[in-house]
Formats: sequence, structure tokens, C-alpha cells
Amino acid sequence: MLFAESMRFGTFGSDYDHYDDGPDVPDGYIPEGDALEFVFEHQRDAVEEAVRDEAAHWLNTGRQWLDLLNIVSRHDKEQLRETIRKGVTGAHTAESDASSESQLFAVASDAARLLESTGSPYAILCTLNNLTWANDLISLTRAFRELLFLLSESDNSWLVHYHLEKPLAEVNSALAMGRPAELKWGTVQHKDRKFFRRTNPESTPLHSHIAEWICEFMVVHSSSLGLSVCAECGTIFVRERRDNVYCSKACQNRIAYKRKKIFESGALVEEKIDPNAPSGLTRGMWISHPRLGLGRIEAVRFSDRRLWVQFEGHGFGERIPDGKTGEETLAKVREGRKEKPVSWEEVVDPRSIELRVRFLQIARTFRAWELFPHGKKAESIPTFYRVVDPSTLADLL
Repeated sequence: MLFAESMRFGTFGSDYDHYDDGPDVPDGYIPEGDALEFVFEHQRDAVEEAVRDEAAHWLNTGRQWLDLLNIVSRHDKEQLRETIRKGVTGAHTAESDASSESQLFAVASDAARLLESTGSPYAILCTLNNLTWANDLISLTRAFRELLFLLSESDNSWLVHYHLEKPLAEVNSALAMGRPAELKWGTVQHKDRKFFRRTNPESTPLHSHIAEWICEFMVVHSSSLGLSVCAECGTIFVRERRDNVYCSKACQNRIAYKRKKIFESGALVEEKIDPNAPSGLTRGMWISHPRLGLGRIEAVRFSDRRLWVQFEGHGFGERIPDGKTGEETLAKVREGRKEKPVSWEEVVDPRSIELRVRFLQIARTFRAWELFPHGKKAESIPTFYRVVDPSTLADLL
């Protein structure tokens, strides 16, 4: 109940001739204009409980969509794990990130079985003859996982904004593939006839419809319903606290055991990296992130690289474009000048470093302020490792 039993609501003045006090006004009477403020001031706990109950009801109503996302997420976890293993052993290629036909078939089979069991109209359209819809579901699930990871970040909102760009683009792309739900009139769940909205599967693909569900969660329920992604099994679950990253104690123990075995095996050796000269960070190294766990560095980039050329009596500086070497930029400078340089060097701003890291559930780009944060406790700062036994590491992942 959101109000006291003795409280009475009424339009100000309509019952009591523009007076809100006096002998004829009952105790507990609240003018209509003050009702909302009164409820939030005196019954806030009840309001928050009602909001949480509504969010729980919404989740229960759309349980099949969460179950479907979890089917995809658990299958995708195995694909991403295999991608990491290939990276460790040197078998990773540009095609490794793409889902194979057998992986798509496994996702589509379990997803189609769920759609059929729930009586979804999408069961007729999402068949095993064309697996494009399964691939679209995988892309959307990865974007949703990324959004949930970002929601759990406790600070640095501007960093969150930086990382949001790609998953939001994926969700919006899915939304653009569908059409707004149609307006209908009839009975819903054997209740009285009324107006309601229903998605037409013929004009809105499955992943577009689920993108609408994701949007409703992000906009309406994310503040009162905490969804998170298990860092071990990939399950999307309701978390009790912001820092929950495992769906169960079993998953937490499993990943702790794996990490312990990896470090005890000697497959990884810690490398101390100087933030002012991070040239020691190279592709193929590993990072231990306090929240995301162990991940493999797939790419290292410095966004601010400059060429300094010294001529007789003067010097010349020019930015090195992305994808170009210092030698290539120097050759271009020489073409435009008649004089011969005395010396040259490449100057790199260490603060411009960017790492692309693949974890079990997501791939994330980190910048200098995330890799070497100031004022953080030691356990909150990432640590870096060099692989000395690739085959053992691949077996233990």
C-alpha cells in the first residue's frame, strides 16, 4: 500500500469550498496537488518496493526473451573461449571471430525449441533452413552483455560513455530492422476486451523485437532491476549487488580454481610496466582485470605518434598517420624537401596508448587512464603477464 489507511485524496476545494483546514476537514486529508509530494516524502520505501515489484512483474512477463538471450549467451561463451585458445596457440585468424555454421546451428536449434515450447509466433519463421536470424541474435546478445557490463561500472561515467558507442549502435541497428508494434483490440489473457499493442513477426525480425525488450529494460527498469552477466558461464541473471559478477557460487569457485591453476602452472609470468614508457605492452600478452578477469591483448596502438626530423639549423615535426610507420612518413617528408635530414626520431606520447583486450564474455578497448589509474588501490589496478607456456595456458582456459 502506498498511502496510510486514514488518508483521503480529493480535488482541492471541490469538497471543502477552497479550505484545507477547519472543523469539517477530516484528519489525514491531502489536497490533490500535494498528494504526490506527500507519498514520496512519507511512503518512499513503499514506493520503491512497488517499483521493484513492477520491474519483477515485467521480467516475469517477458521471461522467454531473457531465456532466449541466455541460450545464445551460453553458446557464444564457448565460441569466444575457443577464439581465445586459438589466439594463445597462434591459430587465430580474421575469420575466428565469426560464428561457424555448426555454432549457428547449435544456437538456432535450442532457440527454435524454446520458441516452439512457448507458443511464440516466431517459431514458424525462425527455422533451421536459414541461420541468418541466429547470427543476428548473437550480435545483439553481445551488445546487450556489453551494456550490462557498463551498467555495473561504479564511476568514470565519461569512460562509460566512450564504451557505449558500439553496443548502442548494434541495438539501434536491430531496432531499425523492425516496425512499431501494431494497435489491436481484443481480450488479453482472458480479461476484458481492450486496446493493446502486438508485434507483427512478418514485419519485425526476432532480434529486432528483442531489441525493443532490451530498450524497455534500459529505459524503464534498469534502475530498479539489476541484470548482470556471469563472467564464467555467460548467464544473464538478476544480481543482488552491483559488484556481483557470478550467477552462482559454483561459477565463482570454478573461475577462481581455473585462475589459480593457470598461475600455479607457470604459464604466465607477471611483467612490470612503466606507465611513462609502456612499450613493454605487446600483442599476445595477458591482462588480469579486477572485474573482467583474465584477457588476452589482441592489439596495441598509440594514437599520438610524431616524427621529428632534424635538418641543418632547424627541425621539423609531423604527425604519423594511423597504420603508417615512421620510415614511411619520413620518406614522404623527403619527397617534399630538397635538403637532406641530419637525423630523425619517432616520438610517442605514452598517454595515447590503447589496448584491445579479449575476455571470455566481451572484447574491450582500454586507454591509458584505465590501464594506469591514479589514486586506486593495488587490487583495483590491472596487472600484466607474458605467456611462457602457450599450450598449457590453452588447456587450462
